[in-house]
Amino acid sequence: MRYLSVFIAYKFLRSKKNSRFTSIISKSSVIGIALGIAAIIVVMSIMNGFHNEMRNKILSMVSHVIITDRNYTLENWSQIKFNIDKNKLVSASAPYVEGQAMISFNGNVHGIQVKGIIPKYEKNVTSLSRNITKGNLDKIGDKPYQISIGSDLAKKLDLSIGDKITLVIPRANSTLIGIVPRIKRFEVSSIFNFGMQQYDKNLVFIDIDEAQKLYEMKNSVTGIRLKLHDLFQSPQMARVINSQLKSNYIVIDWTMMNKNFFNALKMEKTMLMLLMFLIVLVATFNIISSLFMVVSEKKYDIAILKTIGMSSKNIMNIFILQGTFLGITGIILGLFLGIFISFNLDHIVSFIEYILGSKLLSADIYMISTVPAKVEILDLVYVSIVSLIFSLIATIYPALRASKTMPAETLKGN
Repeated sequence: MRYLSVFIAYKFLRSKKNSRFTSIISKSSVIGIALGIAAIIVVMSIMNGFHNEMRNKILSMVSHVIITDRNYTLENWSQIKFNIDKNKLVSASAPYVEGQAMISFNGNVHGIQVKGIIPKYEKNVTSLSRNITKGNLDKIGDKPYQISIGSDLAKKLDLSIGDKITLVIPRANSTLIGIVPRIKRFEVSSIFNFGMQQYDKNLVFIDIDEAQKLYEMKNSVTGIRLKLHDLFQSPQMARVINSQLKSNYIVIDWTMMNKNFFNALKMEKTMLMLLMFLIVLVATFNIISSLFMVVSEKKYDIAILKTIGMSSKNIMNIFILQGTFLGITGIILGLFLGIFISFNLDHIVSFIEYILGSKLLSADIYMISTVPAKVEILDLVYVSIVSLIFSLIATIYPALRASKTMPAETLKGN
């Protein structure tokens, strides 16, 4: 009887006796579900890609774990680095000095963040050396007073390799003529591009010894940055280091440093998913309309089936199966369409930009210039299951109405 219900449901769905209006409603329900699911997959893929892209960009500059103290001056940093490097989870470590300054060139002034580094250590912790577009990072430390600047800052101040800039440190020197700000001339030795304006416009690198002198830190550093073999072990590693060091030390990992940003991305993805699922939910209402039309057209067939002994439960199963067929068809079409669009999003966006004659994404605003997309299997499974549940729920009431058909009254009316 189970297979008979499946067969009858399929015949009802494919019946040529169905009215044109019923056929249109059925097709529109399938198309509505497919478009809704495709939209969900595309939106979720973009959010996944954006999340992944932003994480990679942030981690290209921000280390996995940072060790400092409450005054941001590590005095015994060399001993701490020596002990940390013994840990098997640690891939590399690098000390740094950090401070604020003003950069001046040809009358133009811009506020910046200065980082004093040791290039040979920095290469193993961040991707700075891989993002150098002009010049040579290794000149920092080899030659006195060399500076590496971001591409956006170089563009704003019209700087190029070899130019001399003035670094103004917000600390005063007492002289015979009074108190004057600390000023030092640097030569631009390299230009980097991380693809994020907050770094490329507001960050410069100098030698750590020169930074210590400028900020009067003697042999102290601001902190030590760590790179782990597995970045997802950063929270665990931070807890381990924190338990080993004294209470006046601060140990934070990259998830803590960017917690609010990634939580905002996660919340945005969740809200967009809920909005998209509402679209799918509305589309499933077409299944209800379609099944009501079929029940109305097939009421005499239902009456005959009941007359020959088919139970109300089996009648109900026929229409549940019919609605499920429509739902599954829409889900499959939606999955294929969503995956296809996601994998070809770059070409689609490029075509739209060509038609409009302008860029849809500005790196100055969105920190990315392309639309990233990453399709995750778990998202596809989740979307399919939820959509199938919506489809099943939509079939219950029409199927229940069909099961309550009275054979005698229906056939008598005929």
